[in-house]
Amino acid sequence: MRGVSIVAVGMTEFRHRPEPFMDIGADGIIQALKDTEELEIKDMEAAYCGTMGGGPQAGQRILARLKSRMEEQGLDGQEGLTGYPISNWENQCTSGTCAFDAAYRDIAAGFHDIVLAFGAEKLGKGSLSMGAGGGLSTAKFRGPPPVPTMFAGNAKRHMKRFGTKREHLAMVAVKSKEYAARNPNAQYRKPITVDEALNAKMIADPLSMFMCCPTSTGGSSCILTTTEIARKICETPVEVVCGTNKTARTGIGALETGWDPNIRAGREAYRLAGITAKDIDVAQVHDCFAIAELMHYESFGWAEIGKCGEWIESGGPCKGGELPVNTDGGLISKGHPLGATGFAQLYELTHQLRGDAHTQVPDAEIAWKHNMGGGVGVGMTYIVHVLKRGR
Repeated sequence: MRGVSIVAVGMTEFRHRPEPFMDIGADGIIQALKDTEELEIKDMEAAYCGTMGGGPQAGQRILARLKSRMEEQGLDGQEGLTGYPISNWENQCTSGTCAFDAAYRDIAAGFHDIVLAFGAEKLGKGSLSMGAGGGLSTAKFRGPPPVPTMFAGNAKRHMKRFGTKREHLAMVAVKSKEYAARNPNAQYRKPITVDEALNAKMIADPLSMFMCCPTSTGGSSCILTTTEIARKICETPVEVVCGTNKTARTGIGALETGWDPNIRAGREAYRLAGITAKDIDVAQVHDCFAIAELMHYESFGWAEIGKCGEWIESGGPCKGGELPVNTDGGLISKGHPLGATGFAQLYELTHQLRGDAHTQVPDAEIAWKHNMGGGVGVGMTYIVHVLKRGR
């Protein structure tokens, strides 16, 4: 297995926007091309695209649009379709992360030396659901929407078993907005108070609007190469140490399903990377809802099972805390365009390890990336990557 490093990252602002899906995807790639002076599209040997609702051959269509989109922005257009292989990945909220993981393993295995990986999504306003034909849909529901209701159920179970409070859920929302206020790519940047989080519109009891991630639209990308090449062309490469991917198991309780696959993915990542929880300097976790983030603290050993509320009370995941988590605002404030979410996490962690993030964690050397997708009872997907500052 060869060493793999990230040499360029890019993302658009996450927000609802009128441009076509292909333009949004191309814009995310353009930002990564601006992030490197050494590489152009013609240097790519393969490409991997992640999207949930982009339609057939989304990656090919986005890359076909790239040249004209660059020219519209006053840039020297680069032909996106030059004959290299392009594949497309759909795996709910982990669609982008799966595309990234495929690119990482491609290079590690020695098939290609320089690979483009990207994701994009264009979502309407409303709660995510599956349409009648099986496609992705956003809609407004007369009653509680299904996905928030599912996570609200786990929040109630956690509260009943461990005494977790709604105030702890609110603290996640407050932390999220505090970080997002410094992130120009975040969808919602206005700071809030605990009281505002508690008293906001109820989506699915006990989860208020500020405790739920919004649907969004955006594109993001990264360029990967061998660590050997990265050291020659990039002053601040970021090494991909390892990646793990798990699914849920049947025969366990609903609350346990929120921990079990994450615990297994996390333990394997710790083993493969040769690190412990105390070695992590900064983390991104999949905070689709506040209760999910709290339970991730427990799954990865940053807080004891049942003690996540105490850990956030202590300021552990907050700015200046023991382990800052979701330093860009996370899904709750940055937004959640499914195919672009994984690459947005990589964008933040790459800048953290370079030392130039919007809310920089001092001397960050090791980063934890966690992304999950699907629905409880359907198996879901749980993915962890460990990154470190390159030398």
